[in-house]
Amino acid sequence: MDETIQAISTVGFPIVAFLLVFWKFDKSLGLLTVAVNNNTQAVQLLLQKENNLKK
Repeated sequence: MDETIQAISTVGFPIVAFLLVFWKFDKSLGLLTVAVNNNTQAVQLLLQKENNLKK
């Protein structure tokens, strides 16, 4: 908490607020990337099974 107050007094509130929002967004984007990759693998597996049934 003291580091945040020190950062605000040093560089200003808008910069600290931007960095906090960016950090949170970057963390969320990583989780979304993992979810999309998992869904892609699941769809590919379903397509493989469907192709095997058609043969």
